[in-house]
Amino acid sequence: MKSLKKLHSKDFTWPVLKALNDLYEKKKTAAKIQNVDYIRYLITQTDLIVYKKGNTKVLVAGDDYEKYYEDNFQSAYQYYYNFFQKADIRPDGGKNFTEEDIRTLMVIYESRNELRGNLSNIEDFSGKIFDYAGSKYLKSRNSVRNAVLKILDIYEFPQTSKDLQYRLVVDYPNPKAIILCENKSFLKQPWNATELEVKLWHVGGNNIAILDDIDEMELAYPIYYSCDWDFHGLTIFQRIKSKLKNRGVEIKILTPALPHQCLPSDSFMHKSRWNYIVDFSGLNRKAFSLKEQELIAKLIKEDLWIEEESNVLKEMYYHNLNGIY
Repeated sequence: MKSLKKLHSKDFTWPVLKALNDLYEKKKTAAKIQNVDYIRYLITQTDLIVYKKGNTKVLVAGDDYEKYYEDNFQSAYQYYYNFFQKADIRPDGGKNFTEEDIRTLMVIYESRNELRGNLSNIEDFSGKIFDYAGSKYLKSRNSVRNAVLKILDIYEFPQTSKDLQYRLVVDYPNPKAIILCENKSFLKQPWNATELEVKLWHVGGNNIAILDDIDEMELAYPIYYSCDWDFHGLTIFQRIKSKLKNRGVEIKILTPALPHQCLPSDSFMHKSRWNYIVDFSGLNRKAFSLKEQELIAKLIKEDLWIEEESNVLKEMYYHNLNGIY
């Protein structure tokens, strides 16, 4: 699924992906995508996409477009198309989903039964599940809201507000392990579960009470935790570790593979800060191995943190599985 990683731009909405597929299958498209920055670049700076002679409203594929599409877009388009078919959502060009929307809908689909049984009002649901867009997002995006209603098999959201308790999951039959994720990003790459033969869980960040209701059969698997390596993420790990230990279960934190991609603690939109008043930022050293303590001490000393999304889950998982840090 390497080509999927290249689709990480606000430009890549479903209509754009569909138009690129039409260029591949039909060799032309009349979709109005010329104003998209990336498409404009392909038209003006390469010969991959060109205007049809005598008709600037139609784009046609250049000689090398077929290979370019197969290398960069085909697997992504097919993955998303197959999801729409499975979720009974019409994959037409009128669905103006962003790539992030599609990946979030995939997570909702995997966890539809649990979400449907624990619904809050539309603002709370939007704010927590579509956290990249905010609490008003579903009210302003009809196509996304209608897709959510379709997936959850409901006519509308409840009017009442309540604390949304949820465990988002990406399942895998006969998994070798379970990876709990602080953020949703790895669940939005569901091919991770297939490649690693694991289940992926997002337990809602600070909302870890849901772990009390996990049945014993699930807890029989090896369990790992993927998180931001900052004060907030490591504190949540300690709480999860303590909670699971009370149930006789050990959990291991996934240490980012070398080289560590560190960011300054005061980086944009990052609110977690180390506590320099107390030793080890007030964290419990016993919750971490010596190697983990060394990394944490380095991050504290240099006022840095490691963002969960900056890691490649496959690399991080196998490095920890093999004891390589």
